Amino acid sequence: MLLVSTGVATTAHAAGPLAGKGCPAKGASLKVGLYTYTCIKSGKKLIWNAGVKAAPAPTLPGGNFDTTPGGSLLWSEDFSAAAGSPVDSTVWTPVTGSGTYGTGEIENNTSLAENLQQDGTGHLVITAKCIATSDPGCNATSQPMGQTWTSARIWTENKVNFQYGQLEARIWMPTGSFNWPAFWMMGQIYSSNQPQTGWPYCGELDIAEGLQNNNQDQATIHSNIPGTSTDWGQGTGLTQVAPITGAQMTSGWHTYGILWKPNSITYILDGKAWAMEQYDPTSKVVTQVVGTAVVRYGPGTAIASMGGNWPFNAPFFVILNDAIGGVSSPQAPNGSSAQMKVDWIKYYKYQNYGTVTHLN
Repeated sequence: MLLVSTGVATTAHAAGPLAGKGCPAKGASLKVGLYTYTCIKSGKKLIWNAGVKAAPAPTLPGGNFDTTPGGSLLWSEDFSAAAGSPVDSTVWTPVTGSGTYGTGEIENNTSLAENLQQDGTGHLVITAKCIATSDPGCNATSQPMGQTWTSARIWTENKVNFQYGQLEARIWMPTGSFNWPAFWMMGQIYSSNQPQTGWPYCGELDIAEGLQNNNQDQATIHSNIPGTSTDWGQGTGLTQVAPITGAQMTSGWHTYGILWKPNSITYILDGKAWAMEQYDPTSKVVTQVVGTAVVRYGPGTAIASMGGNWPFNAPFFVILNDAIGGVSSPQAPNGSSAQMKVDWIKYYKYQNYGTVTHLN
């Protein structure tokens, strides 16, 4: 048995079936099945070497994780306070003010009830609304930052952290191409004010985002290209598109979530796994599975601007928001208000992994 390290995930294995057989030219390579061979000189002969065997691609777990969660319930938020109530301040902090975050979004986030409240029927409601009273108005293509639209953003930073486990939320996404709704997470080291701890070093995990003018749901992970402060893919992150249409997202309730364990994140939609990212700490390659399609990213692969590190084995905090405009929705707004509703958030054990930490 031997252990071979290459640009893809590898495993200890015996020599491949072509090992020792004749080959055409020294240095030639050949991939057959999971093995990649190199032509070497042995004595006076040219033969294929033992070969490098890539680890089989991971497969998505089966079952419905809404009806049969991965383990015991560790934490939940059901937004059950009276109508007009703010969010629970022991769990959530409203993030107020305007700022592009490098995305071009134009809203001014507030903690006012008109933008953020519990509705008395078990839902959190984030309302994006236009407040323009003069030109350029609600529907202009170009609008000033923080002056025409308000919305809300909340997070659990420095209050509640999550590490591994099954995390999901039941959400009714807002209608309108101007919305950029999101259920996402960032690494708790984000705010530590230490070198190389901010974004994208801390890691960003987008569980569900209404992108492409709120017409599709995407899940994305972001981290830094090793040795730089640049995001994976020069800013795109590692993204996959969920099997749900924009019309479906905005016309009813759906659950969006992750199954998270060391070196692995699986995305679930309405309880069913639809995509996965898995990290090999030896090769530093990230393997992405979407349905039956498999792509590898990182050192030694055709897409080396992603992978190379994995900040997702650490505590993360949860964020909910509805941004307006930005790179997701470059078109002029086609409405004057919209509501993002959250029924609940639930956090379970998954394969015996899962830790919730209350910091206050």
